[in-house]
Amino acid sequence: MKVKSLRRAGSAILAAAIALNCSAVGSMLAAAAGNKYEFEDSSCTSYSSDIIVESTGLYMEGSGTITMTVNVETAGTYDLIFYAYGVGGSKQQGLSVNGTSVGTLNITAGTDYVPCEVSAVKLQAGENVIEITKSWGWSKFDCLVIEETVLPDIGASDITLCDPDVIPEAQKLMNYMASVYGTNIISGQQEIYQYGPHDYEYEFNYLQDLTGEMPAIRGFDYGNFTCPAFGADDGSTDRIIDWVKNKNGIATSSWHINVPNDIDSYTIGSRIDWSQTSYSAKDNNFSPKNAYTEGTKEYEYYLQALETLATEFNELEEQGIPVIWRPLHEAEGGGGETGSWFWWGKEGSTVYKELWKYTYDVLTNDFGCHNLIWEWNSYNFETSGNWYPGDEYVDIIGYDKYSCTDWSTGSAVLTHNDSSFASTFYGIMERYGSAKMVAMAENDSFSTVDNLINDKAGWLYFCTWYDGGSADINFLSDPMFNTKQDTIDMYQSEYCITLDELPADLYSNEITATTITTGTTTTVTTPDPDKYVFEQFTQAVDVTKDGIEGETLTITIKGEPTASIGGGLCYTDSTGEWTYIEWSGNADKDGNLVCVIDLGQVDASADSTFEVAVWWSNVWDNATESATDFPCELVSVVESGSEGTTTTTTTTSDGETTTTTTTTVDPDFVFEVVKYPVELPEGSKEGKIISFELEGSANASVGGGLCFNGADGEWTNVEWSGNLDADGKGTFEVSLTDVPDSEVSAEVQIWWSNVWDAVNEVGIDKPCEMVSYEVFGQGAELEIIYGDADLDGEVKMSDVIKVMCYASNKQAYPLDEEALNNCMFTREATVLIHQTHFQFRRRLLSLLKLFPNQ
Repeated sequence: MKVKSLRRAGSAILAAAIALNCSAVGSMLAAAAGNKYEFEDSSCTSYSSDIIVESTGLYMEGSGTITMTVNVETAGTYDLIFYAYGVGGSKQQGLSVNGTSVGTLNITAGTDYVPCEVSAVKLQAGENVIEITKSWGWSKFDCLVIEETVLPDIGASDITLCDPDVIPEAQKLMNYMASVYGTNIISGQQEIYQYGPHDYEYEFNYLQDLTGEMPAIRGFDYGNFTCPAFGADDGSTDRIIDWVKNKNGIATSSWHINVPNDIDSYTIGSRIDWSQTSYSAKDNNFSPKNAYTEGTKEYEYYLQALETLATEFNELEEQGIPVIWRPLHEAEGGGGETGSWFWWGKEGSTVYKELWKYTYDVLTNDFGCHNLIWEWNSYNFETSGNWYPGDEYVDIIGYDKYSCTDWSTGSAVLTHNDSSFASTFYGIMERYGSAKMVAMAENDSFSTVDNLINDKAGWLYFCTWYDGGSADINFLSDPMFNTKQDTIDMYQSEYCITLDELPADLYSNEITATTITTGTTTTVTTPDPDKYVFEQFTQAVDVTKDGIEGETLTITIKGEPTASIGGGLCYTDSTGEWTYIEWSGNADKDGNLVCVIDLGQVDASADSTFEVAVWWSNVWDNATESATDFPCELVSVVESGSEGTTTTTTTTSDGETTTTTTTTVDPDFVFEVVKYPVELPEGSKEGKIISFELEGSANASVGGGLCFNGADGEWTNVEWSGNLDADGKGTFEVSLTDVPDSEVSAEVQIWWSNVWDAVNEVGIDKPCEMVSYEVFGQGAELEIIYGDADLDGEVKMSDVIKVMCYASNKQAYPLDEEALNNCMFTREATVLIHQTHFQFRRRLLSLLKLFPNQ
């Protein structure tokens, strides 16, 4: 890394300060705890005429502004705790401090005042003016309490990418970002869209000319390229290859995917003008739910877009190029269930989450895109968590910051705002349990170096939006958003990582990344197999001593996939000897191992001090016939006893306890058959499948049958079985081919669900339930050979050529009904065609290399 100058006085000291443990913040701030201001106190509060004064406070109905003047002795970071409630539901209002927006005040619904906190707000010494402006209105305010901020450690407990088959380059990029998270910010810039007011390099030339630096991250968008209605290749993939391969940069991509304004009148596969499409929530009748519901036009349209997209991602994957992938962004929009301004969020959070999961499933599992780092956009509203798809579908959480435009008056008012939005950063980090890194995925102003460091706003990266061609949307170069001096100071500071400062081995490194688990910092290292030597570690545990006969201890370990892991439960027996019960096993493909120890083996008079020891963790190398050591982590210890009490202790590998919870279970639980009625389609069941989702205990073995009246009138069972994953979830599929055409109902029955006790070699019964089911498939009379376009009974390259011709000109190169059934109208067929299509493209590329002049 080359030496940079710090252009502002004191920046070097501030840059060092951010690396300090945030728990020291309190000692540097003036004592402000207990500063309380009543809203009805006219000595500190003023308000517009449409605010209603009540005996206990103020009532903002459909409009109004409330201004409060507060005092603190010392400049610093404070929590603003508003005692308020929303009338008729949760509300949100605009909040500014000393004339600068600091985000949103989220107010809980109720009939009595409750604390509504905005954390990590910067206040100056002496007077500060706090203004609440109506956004949703209908809120009551009692008082404001100001307290010193005690900031949590900046980190993420989950930096392992959610795709278990992800390419190494993607995980290495993730490791690098985790290694700088909270101590630096990575610079980023979005490129302009195709046919924009200037060329793709405009913003990057501006930064190079002004600062002498280039951003580390370049933002792309696949919306135009992959749009089935009008899209054409805009060269995004080629530019990504150049940016990553030739310039050693980082690529991120959003996806402004347009849909037809009137999907009912649109013919799938046809081309229409851009003006007849949109990505907004209000200008089209495109249903997000239908986009993942087979048999609808929306489904066919959306799957076409995903197929085109996957072809590009597969090409990047072939070259080892990962992409920070940010689809379906800003879904919540203005907040709540109805505030979305994009089509993908207009039917609310439940539908949106299913659409996200479907998108993840198709790209990852069907089309094999294993080079994606999945970034999901959040806000900091009270309702934002409702939109979260889940840790297993998200790698990074992004926030899109547009703070220089004030909409509180109903129209856009531009005001320069270089706030760090620290309260939003910490609010999002806390909302999702510090599991994922938090980034400023889009921004107008990127704040200033001083503000980011002083406020300890540890955004992973920023990515300034492009110059749109007029003063109100020239987000990079207009001083309303980013002044030239602020841009120079940012790009030339030590705090900001630019393109030339990325490691030369960015995609091949072995980075040590810091993660956190519930406030306790842990170092997770990708080991050098030639140097790393596993050192055993122990964790003290509490074991109930009154009658441990019949009790068990379940330990959960997280380590390397397929690793062999072993250790012992160690204690002092009744003779005073230190002894142990050994346990061992192999981790699953996600690195999870669960072992159950029978505590009945322990003498009840033994000493009460117990330790779970982990002695080894290694992966066998068949090539060298040797084992390579890898680190692992003790995640939890669970005691289940005759009294029905389970104590779960979440731990880290350094032995520090972080969380303890207690639940009640039935120790004598015996699984009884559970039956779920399901509806089946009328008519032929040939080719149809029922898919059902189960939830139960982690890694449980489950089984049962699909039960129905058979053709001979006898009750018939089609058996199924399998294992739930580490989260206790699993999806199972059963063919309906043997179900008579006349049957329109059946039962999904669960016959057993148990977890294997490796020590005692028995299965322990655990509850399990079905949470959802769906029926899909063609059920067509014709035999379907997926991908067979020329109807010769085989799938080969000639089929690909027929499909490509059909896709380019359906009138000139038609396919008959059987060929269309084979190739166009099912998810399974589309997947196979895509895979064959991709192989065809690779074949063409290899031929071009052999015959460059032809």
